[in-house]
Amino acid sequence: MDAFPKISLQKLSSSEMRLDELDILYSTCQNYGFFYLIDHGLSEKKIKDTIKASYDFFNLPKLVKERYNHSSQGVFPATSRGYTPLYGEILHPGEGNDPKEIFDVGIENDSSGRPFLGPTNLPDNEVAPNFSRFLLSLQSDIMDDVVPVLGKAFAEILGMDSDWFKRHFNSPTLLQRVIRYPPNNGAAGKHTDNGFFTLLLQEDLPSCSLKVWFKDHWVSVPSLPGSLIVNLGDMLQELSDDRFMSTPHQVEHNGGTDRISLPFFIYPDIDSRLSSPSGKRSFEVAEVMLSNFLSIWETNDGAGRAIELQ
Repeated sequence: MDAFPKISLQKLSSSEMRLDELDILYSTCQNYGFFYLIDHGLSEKKIKDTIKASYDFFNLPKLVKERYNHSSQGVFPATSRGYTPLYGEILHPGEGNDPKEIFDVGIENDSSGRPFLGPTNLPDNEVAPNFSRFLLSLQSDIMDDVVPVLGKAFAEILGMDSDWFKRHFNSPTLLQRVIRYPPNNGAAGKHTDNGFFTLLLQEDLPSCSLKVWFKDHWVSVPSLPGSLIVNLGDMLQELSDDRFMSTPHQVEHNGGTDRISLPFFIYPDIDSRLSSPSGKRSFEVAEVMLSNFLSIWETNDGAGRAIELQ
């Protein structure tokens, strides 16, 4: 299906083409909540190298991978970093534990006692060659080159003032994941993402594993070579007073090989309190994030608005 729009990061950066591309972005956020991001400038070789290093990590013995599990992490909540084995997470309460393996990373900044900040306990190069190096290098490219352009565009179409993005994304919060879906039955339960927006890098495989809820039915999203997939999060929907869509989605991987997925969940500064331009909606970023982790890891009510999805 090619119904999902394509948004050019290069055009959003261009003084000549920016306004037209912002119009397309606005319509896309209203009608889809998902789109392909093209002309993003990321190195295709680096993405492929990161996927290869991720396969190498997940192929390590289970006891080696478990050295980097949640209990080994020094960040709060511990479930926001490190290794999660198969069936270790529930994204939708009615679908049970997801058959997928995960490694979570964040931005390695000073936490000062705040949640979701601080270093990740990552395997060194002897244990998992290039795994940490490629993950952090790709993180730097995403956060330095993609997030500012796309984030400012979102702020503009939301109707925020010109300094809004700079104030609230001066030190953004990131949940970066590496996910391995096993062949034939890999899955992530239906849910929404609760952040501002999500960037997804994935392998170019013939099987369409990602599905989104569009016009009252689930639609497969094929991989588009050279693109990223972007979906809006619940925070962005809230700030738009529900003009924009945080679209439910799920993964059903039935292909004959493993599938590696590299999502980047983008949040504002952890200390931010945000309000929609109308003043009708207001929330604290840390409170929303902690509530979501409580729902996933303790009460098993799922991620984002999962509990609303039948």
